[in-house]
Amino acid sequence: MPKPWLPLWAAGVAASFALPAVPSWTVLAAAWLCLLALAWRFRAAAWLLLCLSGALYGIWRTQSALDKQWPMFQTASVPLTIEVADLPQRDDKRVRFTAKAVDGGGRHYRLQLSDYQLRDWPAGSRWRVQARVRPPVGEANRTGFNREAWALAGGIGGVGTLGKERRALAGSGPPLLLRWREHISRRWQNTDTHGRDFSDGLGLMRALSIGEQSALSGQAWQSFRPLGLNHLVSISGLHVSMVAVLAGWLVKHGLRVLPFVPKTPRLWVLAAGLSAAVFYAGLAGFSVPTQRSVLMLLALAWAWWRGSGASVWTGWWQALALVLLFDPAAVLGAGFWLSFGLVGALLWASAGRLNERGLRLAVRAQWAVTVVSVVALGSLFASLPLLSPLVNAAAIPWFSWVLVPLALAASLLPLAPLQWLAAAAGEYTLRLVQWVAEYAPEYAVAAAPPLLLPLAAVAALIVLLPRGSGWKPLAWLVLAGFVFYSPNVPQQGRLNVTVWDAGQGLSVWMQTRNRNLLFDTGTETAAAAQILPNLNAAGVRRLDMLVLSHHDADHDGGFAVLAQAGQPREILAGQPQFYPQAAFCEEKQWQW
Repeated sequence: MPKPWLPLWAAGVAASFALPAVPSWTVLAAAWLCLLALAWRFRAAAWLLLCLSGALYGIWRTQSALDKQWPMFQTASVPLTIEVADLPQRDDKRVRFTAKAVDGGGRHYRLQLSDYQLRDWPAGSRWRVQARVRPPVGEANRTGFNREAWALAGGIGGVGTLGKERRALAGSGPPLLLRWREHISRRWQNTDTHGRDFSDGLGLMRALSIGEQSALSGQAWQSFRPLGLNHLVSISGLHVSMVAVLAGWLVKHGLRVLPFVPKTPRLWVLAAGLSAAVFYAGLAGFSVPTQRSVLMLLALAWAWWRGSGASVWTGWWQALALVLLFDPAAVLGAGFWLSFGLVGALLWASAGRLNERGLRLAVRAQWAVTVVSVVALGSLFASLPLLSPLVNAAAIPWFSWVLVPLALAASLLPLAPLQWLAAAAGEYTLRLVQWVAEYAPEYAVAAAPPLLLPLAAVAALIVLLPRGSGWKPLAWLVLAGFVFYSPNVPQQGRLNVTVWDAGQGLSVWMQTRNRNLLFDTGTETAAAAQILPNLNAAGVRRLDMLVLSHHDADHDGGFAVLAQAGQPREILAGQPQFYPQAAFCEEKQWQW
């Protein structure tokens, strides 16, 4: 087992984000000094000192990030000098990109800007613009996508909308890596598909090779949710690790055919794997998930280099602590918990079974991932894709060992037949995924009370114990309580009204004791990532009424998502001709 300072320090960092309020630095410093004095004689005080040290580090880093955000009440249109810092994301309504910005006072920010005039914003270009910017605060949904956490974890200091005026400025051009990524993206877009519609396949190749997730259509993204496949389209721990393993495997077998054997072959294998991981992360723009993945691999490689004297759990804790040291805000992202949680589950379930091989090992690994996913997906996304274990068992090796290497090879080698083959493979994969998704059931999981969630996590670990335990029946009972929990509803005669963050639009949920009404859905993306998970978390299996103000993507774009999840009993709309079985939303009264 690892030394206790790693788990305790990491727990302190994570706990810093759960504090309802932060005491003054004077109080924190006094508590730290008191614990330091007591730590010489009491082990419990030393443990608390480690936790507090982690919490102090997390608070300091978080406050530093918040200090770089856009001022709270400065929302008027202001002049900015911006530099496009990444590949722009384009859809039917806007172009969105990350930019390095400097305001009139010389203060620097990292902003996410949207242009609804659909102009071109080449990567690396510099502009003088007018923009209306606001800090990403006050927009925290209970479940699903959380804009505040996303901004803090990604280093985004503000979100804004660009005005009509802009003036190009001279610049040195984009960095070499960004220029290369843009070139690869354009080459994929210009691929000759010989008259076939491979648009989704080309989008998938761009997503898997350079992390350009906006290249995929909304319909493709919606098909991933009921199958639990979203993680396969994001360049993060799974794909980066597989590329590293593949590179290490190739070097290991390549060394066998050399006329001489290097003095330290393990070092060559490690260097090849880490180099491939860094290269792939760079190709994806060194996004936050890829940075975290490289750090994880670096810590695990170090543990492997040390040899058999280092426990696998030591490597796991070292990787976790290194990620938190580099980026404490990683705990705010679902990817952090899924990455470390699922790897930890595999290590936990394999304890005492290191001699297992082949199909039996694969089945046990999938079982461990499934059990832990019940708690992870239920708490993070309020939904359990019931076909996910079976679909992932086939999709993970197909994506990791076929599609990702094919996407990388076709991106780096300008061979038209190879690009056509990659696009075709991606297209037919997505068509199959979309067909299966139409029949894939999901189970909505209500948000568990604060005490039930950690109990469910412990219960999942007990279920995965390698040997029989008298606690397993109780553990199954706790897991059942987590899955089938039903939250309280308002008392008779009371109405709860909740305004949800739905992006550019608006969505309002109204609940009485026996009825649920939703006014507008936001965009398709907002409905899938924000509205539907929050309805699930509230225990709403089906809406009694859905009111759609008018036919605009910002207001009714999520209609299809909500209709597929659970057809509303009644639909009222300002323009009912656009929705099946909808009635005109005329003035009327009723009592619930």
